[in-house]
Amino acid sequence: MSKQVIIIGGPGNGGVAAACIQDMRVNYDIDEYEVYGFLNDFVPKGEKINGYPVLGGLQDITPYVEGDFYFIYAIHSISHAPLRVKIFESLGIPDEKLVTLIHPLTFIGEGCEIAPGCMIMAHSYIGPETKLGKCTFVMANCAIGHNNTIGGFCHFSVGAICSSVLTIGNGCDVALNATVMEKVTMGDFSVVGAGALCLKDVEPYQVVVGSPAKHLKYVKPDETKDEWKQNE
Repeated sequence: MSKQVIIIGGPGNGGVAAACIQDMRVNYDIDEYEVYGFLNDFVPKGEKINGYPVLGGLQDITPYVEGDFYFIYAIHSISHAPLRVKIFESLGIPDEKLVTLIHPLTFIGEGCEIAPGCMIMAHSYIGPETKLGKCTFVMANCAIGHNNTIGGFCHFSVGAICSSVLTIGNGCDVALNATVMEKVTMGDFSVVGAGALCLKDVEPYQVVVGSPAKHLKYVKPDETKDEWKQNE
């Protein structure tokens, strides 16, 4: 019997996760998981996201955590990672109930360590001896080289390229078609913007953009959920 999965989030990364599970079931005969529904604070209970029912808001999660359900934490918006991590920590989801979702059209090198809750989409490459932290997402057509250490709650957008021997902290974003060169360190909650070429270390909370990448601003560390929603 398939494990019943609840996706925490909306039609963005949550929709991607749901589509991946359905693709694996329909086209690859992999039926380990089945989407049960979504938890979302901004879509009313009973409505649907990507065809699946909204079961309630995040405050309704406890009975599901105590029940026979599994979870994908899909809340994400670039440069809002500190709040994302705080929200996750408030939910009380144990690691053994986090879905690790890896599309079959993915290369995972020898010696890789993939933590619980990661999602790796089709046509992505993870080089040997690379470590991905909890709830890190690697979207389609990404290339992440060998011997990298990557923290939890990171997000690699479609087409991101990361070289080798990188140290990437928690909650980092590498945006669409961005490139991070070898031996770079990205501090916690830092961001490499879309199309950027990152040649040197990035400070914690720093956002860099351009080619070569240069400082733009800093991520706000103490944002509230209301502020996040207003800025969307």
